[in-house]
Amino acid sequence: MNRQGRLTESGPRARTPSSSASGATSVTTSRPAPTGPVRTCVGCRGRDQRSALLRVVLDPAAAQPRIVVDVRACLPGRGAWIHPGAECLELAERRRAIPRALRAGGPVDLAELREHLGP
Repeated sequence: MNRQGRLTESGPRARTPSSSASGATSVTTSRPAPTGPVRTCVGCRGRDQRSALLRVVLDPAAAQPRIVVDVRACLPGRGAWIHPGAECLELAERRRAIPRALRAGGPVDLAELREHLGP
């Protein structure tokens, strides 16, 4: 087997036989790549568009570490991204993912994030 044949038979872009009678091959693709920046939700660990996620940062002026919701995604500091839903917030709390993602020394107050997400 030559080198070209070996490269086309394995890997993420492996060719698989198509259903056509001509014997032509096609490249398999899973799904189209999203356009724009992609971020990972700290709650569900799912990847999504930056515009679909909510960014939170630590308030540096607060005595106790406190979360600030960064609606415009432009506040300085290390940020964490989360889907704007109660399910992802619950998962993030259970896994202690937000303080870990923000590299906070201890527990953080998530009251502002809960208030922003609503009931």
